[in-house]
Amino acid sequence: MSTDETTSVPEADPRAIATALTLFRVSAVVAGLAMFVLIVEMVLKYGMGNDVLAWWSPVHGLIFMVFAVLTANLGFKVGWSVGRMILILLLACIPFVAFVEERRVVREVSPLTEPR
Repeated sequence: MSTDETTSVPEADPRAIATALTLFRVSAVVAGLAMFVLIVEMVLKYGMGNDVLAWWSPVHGLIFMVFAVLTANLGFKVGWSVGRMILILLLACIPFVAFVEERRVVREVSPLTEPR
């Protein structure tokens, strides 16, 4: 018998997990895209001396905080450790890896959204 971090959850509600997963997916994609805008903002600011997107940095921070909260929401519902949630947040800081990790989480958690 294999040990899986998500199997220790005592009868989690599949509908609650499905909702948390949907919110996680949307926030992960938005945060990933926001990171690319942040990269453009940094290139413009530090590479070209153009502050046209200087307002984006705090917006990106807010988007990432929402993503962090929704990651924790999903993580607590499926029984992840705090370390696992932190790892997901750290991986989300790497361009492109954020999208790969989102897909992996969806594959892992999707079976838990089906009624038992």
